[in-house]
Amino acid sequence: MNGIPEHTEHGLFADDTALWTSSNTTTSLSFRLQQSIDAFQSWCNSWKLKLQPSKTELVHFTIHPRRKFKNPISVKIDDTIVKTSNSTRYLGVIIDKTLNWRSHLHHIESKIAGRISLLRFLNRAAYEPNDKIMLNIFKSIARSIIIYGYPILLTANDKIWERLQIMQNKAIRAALGLPIYTSVDYIHRTTNIPKIKEYAVTLLQRYIQTATSNKDVLLQNNLQDIFNKL
Repeated sequence: MNGIPEHTEHGLFADDTALWTSSNTTTSLSFRLQQSIDAFQSWCNSWKLKLQPSKTELVHFTIHPRRKFKNPISVKIDDTIVKTSNSTRYLGVIIDKTLNWRSHLHHIESKIAGRISLLRFLNRAAYEPNDKIMLNIFKSIARSIIIYGYPILLTANDKIWERLQIMQNKAIRAALGLPIYTSVDYIHRTTNIPKIKEYAVTLLQRYIQTATSNKDVLLQNNLQDIFNKL
């Protein structure tokens, strides 16, 4: 996309767009973002596209999240001030201004609860539950939700992954009809299912190999950087 200033990065996927930049002052941030928004809006107009100010959010990432700035960041779209938010959802991942991933975790917990109940129901409803089939269903409807966004979540601390692991434990117990006191080690040893973070790291390694095979240097470097920090 032409026209976006070099000081601002951008991401486009279908109708989801993100602009981000950095600076040491809020005044500079406001100027940079406004300049980039104006350029993006001009590009949209040339393609007969229209931005929706009411669906646009501004998140200020800072190492001082509780600090009240004298000149808070402010940008406009069509003379409408973009609302400031503590978090935003981009490509299914909820990103909060402190990057602690708690908002995303709460979203996953609420989403996975119904699927765990479904796994429990399917196990009880079956005349002779087949563990292999139930584990495949678990992988399809539960683990895929827990692991979603794993490349970025691998930058989170161990407490986040501990809670994701708890979700997986509950889902596997429900799928196999195991009592709540069944140990985590027993669950993973008998099912041969890796713990959730181990699985995420394995997926990341595969993703790096795919990026390398496709000669996607930018993606490969970004993923490798995440892997190197584990």
